[in-house]
Parts: sequence; structure tokens; C-alpha cells
Amino acid sequence: MKNYNPSVGYLKALGILLMVLGHSGNTLHINHFIYMFHMPLFFIASGYCFKDKYLSAPQKYIYNKVKGIYWPYVKWSLLFLLLHNVCFNLHLYSDQYGWKEYVSHLYAPSEFLGLATSIIFKMQGHEQLLGGYWFMNALFFGSLIVWLVIRCVKQPLCGGAILIVICTILNKTCWQIPFINISSQAFAAGLLIYIGYSLAKYRIKPFNYWQIALSLSITLIGSFVWNMAMDQNSYSNKRFIPYIITAVLASWSFYSLFDKMKSSQGICAKALDFIGKNTLTILTWHFLAFKLVSLLIIGVYGLPIERLAEFPVITEYSQQGWWIAYFIVAMVVTCGIAYCNKWIKNNWLKL
Repeated sequence: MKNYNPSVGYLKALGILLMVLGHSGNTLHINHFIYMFHMPLFFIASGYCFKDKYLSAPQKYIYNKVKGIYWPYVKWSLLFLLLHNVCFNLHLYSDQYGWKEYVSHLYAPSEFLGLATSIIFKMQGHEQLLGGYWFMNALFFGSLIVWLVIRCVKQPLCGGAILIVICTILNKTCWQIPFINISSQAFAAGLLIYIGYSLAKYRIKPFNYWQIALSLSITLIGSFVWNMAMDQNSYSNKRFIPYIITAVLASWSFYSLFDKMKSSQGICAKALDFIGKNTLTILTWHFLAFKLVSLLIIGVYGLPIERLAEFPVITEYSQQGWWIAYFIVAMVVTCGIAYCNKWIKNNWLKL
């Protein structure tokens, strides 16, 4: 693949592995550590791949983002929406259990229409089975924001400062851009994409091992002191700046580690390469794959079938060690789906 950077692919693979691990319901403090960088590194990786040629070709850039982010979001969100009542009758959703206090119900035709409108025009309103899809909203709008900043602001420090100021104001006011509801989250994503772009454009050298160790140590400390996650619409300004700093340090540390192994042809490198190229498939299907383990737990412990609707896992049991099964099954199933998709494209669709 032309201009393909395996280190970026490995970075995305690490991010999606940590995302599935974080959703698996483990009780380890590692979750706080993971959340310090596992989603930011996706945004940084996206910015690292930004090409200056798109600055003079906005139509091409927007087309690529619509094709690569918006369309998959709308396609899968609408499909899962259409299957909502089927999933409810299969106990995948319930009016008793859900994610925290958010439960579900059978949709009336007017609700389908309202949610479909929100999905198409706002990239919001996706189903609980697609809980991780908030990321695609942030990536899409963050990418558009970054194009505008890079195009209009020639000094990288000024561009970064502008995005930080906007995020700070939105965090303070909890204000959102009307109708499409763009919040601080999209601008925070844009800031990280912009940082990734700057790392590539100015050819920042990868860290050495001492710098990697120091950066990850600072990130670990931050997971106790200023821990935060990006899946919110706004953030605490006291935590936001140190969070961004440690997110960049950790992401660049792992990029630096992968840069040292980019010429490797071993099974680990091949697995990471495959996972990195199929992050969307894993993001889309891992919650549904979790349900296989939840169904097993229900059978083993004689639980009511309605508990299948707990999201993303049955926490009571995942914290007893079942998170390992959740993680392994989700990765095996989603990678299996990705492999089947690849096989079908390479064999049947070419006939």
C-alpha cells in the first residue's frame, strides 16, 4: 500500500485492543491508565496521516471523510436502528437493564423516524449496541475542524492555542453548536488530530527508551491525579490540559516503540497489522460479541434472561474474572468477521 506507515497501523491496533479491554468490565486500575490515551491515539494517528495536498482540495478531503467515517456511521447506525425491536424481543435490550440507568423500550414508528433523522443529520442517536460510535462523530467533525484550522492558521502554535481556547470556553459553558450539537468533544478531537499532523509535518523524532519510560510514568501518575476520558461532551478544565499532554506523551511513546519494530515480519506484527486495518469492524461488533459471554454467564449462574441487556457487560460477573472471556471472545469474533469480509471481497466479489 502506497505510503502506508505500519507504525500508525500498530498504534490503531493498540487503541482498539485497549478499547475492548476497557469495555470488558475489568476492575484493574489499568482502565484509568488506558483511558488516558486509548482514544486520543486514534485522533493523533488520524492527524499523522493528514496530507497537505488536501488543503487545496476541500472537495476531495470532505469526500474521503464522508466515505470513510460518515457513511459507515450512518449505514451501521440505521441498520441497528431498524433491528431495534427485533433486538428488544431477543432480550438484547430491556426496559429493566441497560447501560447504567439508561434502559430501552419498543420503538414506535415516530421514534424510528426521529432517531433516523438524528443519525443522518447529527451523527447522533445510535443504538446501545454501537455505544463506541461517539468516536466516529468526534473524528468526523474534528477532522473538518482541523482542515479549517490548518488552512487558515499558518503558525502551528497559534492553531493549537486557538483550539485549546475554544475547548476551554466550551468546557466552561457546556455550550454546543446548535442543531448538529458539536461540543467540546469534537474540538478536543480536532486538537489531538492537529497535534498528530504537527508531529508528522515537523518530523518529530520518536522517543528513545528513557523518554518512553518517563512519558508512560507521567501518564500513570496522571491516571491517579487528573484521570479523564474523552467520551463526554465537555470536560473539567482543571484536568483537560494535563490530560492532553499525557495523552500525547503516551501516544507518541507507543508510536516510538512500534517504530522500532516496523520492519518486523513476525506473527505479532502481522496480527497488529490486521487488527489496525480492521478497527471499524471491531468497533462495530464488539458489544454484540460481548453478548455471547453474557449469555454463557446467564446459563452458568441461572440468571434471568433479561440481564442479557446489561451494557456493555454483566459487571457483577465481569469483575469476578469473566472480563478475560469478554475480551478474548470479542477479539476472536470481530477479527473473524473482519477476516470473512476480506475473504468475500477477495474471492466472491471479484467473480
